[in-house]
Amino acid sequence: MPTQLLTHQMIEAFRAAVMKGGIGAAADALGTSQSAVSRTISELQRVVGFQLFAKHGRTVKPTEEALALMAKVQQSFLGLEDIARFSEQLRKQRMGRLSICAIPALGHSVMPDAIAFLRRQHPNVVVSLDIVSSIEVVRSVRNRQADIGFGAHRLAVGEVENVAEFTADCVCIAGPAEWPESHRPVDMQQLMGRPFVALTGAIQKRLEILLKEAGGELDILSETSQSLTASELVMRGLGISVVDPFTGAMHRRKGGSAVPLRPGLPFSVQAMALGDTRLNAPAKDLLQYMATATEKTRDTCAV
Repeated sequence: MPTQLLTHQMIEAFRAAVMKGGIGAAADALGTSQSAVSRTISELQRVVGFQLFAKHGRTVKPTEEALALMAKVQQSFLGLEDIARFSEQLRKQRMGRLSICAIPALGHSVMPDAIAFLRRQHPNVVVSLDIVSSIEVVRSVRNRQADIGFGAHRLAVGEVENVAEFTADCVCIAGPAEWPESHRPVDMQQLMGRPFVALTGAIQKRLEILLKEAGGELDILSETSQSLTASELVMRGLGISVVDPFTGAMHRRKGGSAVPLRPGLPFSVQAMALGDTRLNAPAKDLLQYMATATEKTRDTCAV
């Protein structure tokens, strides 16, 4: 049994000598002297107890034992390369990537602008967006498929925590210039008796409660589960609708009308992340962007 331990320097010199075809070439590759490499390999031979190189004319060649040892050494170095590559992947995942999941109302409205903002702020960060239901937002965050999620309900489960909340009132959308400025805000009576594009979700249910309290109902001629689709239908003259404020802002940018309701119908967005995860700089900037976008939306639709 060898009394001296192998060192990384010994293995590195041995590997270089075999791969480069000689002691001199190994010294050049390692940036050291030929005598230093010869001395290191001699120490390695004393440790392993057998000859590693034999003279062959003016050169030296590895012995059969050396070639067998080299095969094992290569496995070790390949393992180190794998570790280095894996470490780089971990670094990129932690510092160079942000995975977002969001409900459709946000994914189709404010998120494209938010991602464009993040790309300007963090040009080396890869940002991904997955558009899913509120239930799937929680599941994606919990399963670590998303770093941060945006849903419309407080559905935090287990390790998933609400890290921020953004609230603004829903708006009534109509075709271009359909509601004159003197009609702001729109009350429940003004919604009655007009062709209406209904959303099959929580907003519609809450709206119907307000209408019932006002003693009326909507003239629903079409329904959809997506606020973006409701906006497109309204822009095609198929009626009016009530949507979340972010879709309303996008609808206004397309040339449509988007005005507040009376009484107001709040829409809250919950930002969620795992409790054991420290949000990186891009995630924090995204939360700040959402806060600013929400404030702008409130100001635009202020009565």
